[in-house]
Amino acid sequence: MDQSSGEVIGTSSPGQTWKMQAKGAWIDVSAPGGGAQGLYTGPILASPTAREGRIKVSDREYRGSMEVSNKNGKLTVVNILDVENYLRGVVPPEIGKLKEDGIEALKAQAIAARTYTVTNLGRRKDLGFDLYGTVADQVYRGYSAEWPVADRAIAETRGVIATYEGKPIAAQYSSTCAGETESIVDAWGGEPVPYLRSVRDRERGTGDFCSHSPVYTWRVEWNKKTLENILATRLPGLDPRKRGEFSLRDIDIKERSPTGRVQLLEIKSNHGTTTLRGDRIRSALRRPVQGQPMLRSTKFDLKFRQNTVVAEGGGYGHGIGMCQMGAIGMARQGYKHDRILKHYYRGIELKRMY
Repeated sequence: MDQSSGEVIGTSSPGQTWKMQAKGAWIDVSAPGGGAQGLYTGPILASPTAREGRIKVSDREYRGSMEVSNKNGKLTVVNILDVENYLRGVVPPEIGKLKEDGIEALKAQAIAARTYTVTNLGRRKDLGFDLYGTVADQVYRGYSAEWPVADRAIAETRGVIATYEGKPIAAQYSSTCAGETESIVDAWGGEPVPYLRSVRDRERGTGDFCSHSPVYTWRVEWNKKTLENILATRLPGLDPRKRGEFSLRDIDIKERSPTGRVQLLEIKSNHGTTTLRGDRIRSALRRPVQGQPMLRSTKFDLKFRQNTVVAEGGGYGHGIGMCQMGAIGMARQGYKHDRILKHYYRGIELKRMY
């Protein structure tokens, strides 16, 4: 349906494909079989005819409806659905398709993700939606990501969120804290948040809950020339007069947080001195593998030799809030989801919204 005019564009049978593309300020719609359907101002709303029906977009199925709009000559596709069904496409990609021994971690993840969702509704309203389906908010992969044990965890915690002093918390979480979570102030600056302070990833008599993580410790080695090529495209403010020339002269850690994470990194080159803070450090020190993903965390030591640079570190992500691999470790040791959440988010309460 074209929402601007109320016109019903057409109906589709299972397996049929409709195509849409931006054409100037319009949405050019092609019916199944390739026939031209028309130009519409949109947004266009596509909804399944069956109650439990799904819509396939770019080889991935989704519950709910799809809204397609033309934003400055580019199509924006938004999946519209209720929170609980949204979580079914979030929890497994975020924490993994765990078995029964991890259901309490799945419940903790469901509550954290539900709380994040509630807290951030409207966050991207200027873009026409609430949340990105990526690590910019929460990883969301629709129906294709659903997992029976996760579905059960979501259903058994339906409507439950984490609160502090009666308000939904900013439920930050990341993969692996490598022994200690990070205070939000030390990671991102700003004002302290009582439930996002640094906590040890253990209790008396236990080892680190996330020690089973494959990235609890890690090592990255760059050939000097490779790192120079990466930095030449990633460092902000390089001297344009020296474009195409980049020679690394030194790289040095200047400041750390109390948990040992790098807060200030200084890079000296033929362009002068570049100072990086926080996540910009991870973004600049891309790993020398396919796709050049960011450095896993800022918890690392550096060794700079003549022809190589080596980073030895631990953890994955910003380290704030719930440690997902730690939550899995706690669940496998018999901890319940409420205890897991209250370990990582100190002083919170769990409340059922609906």
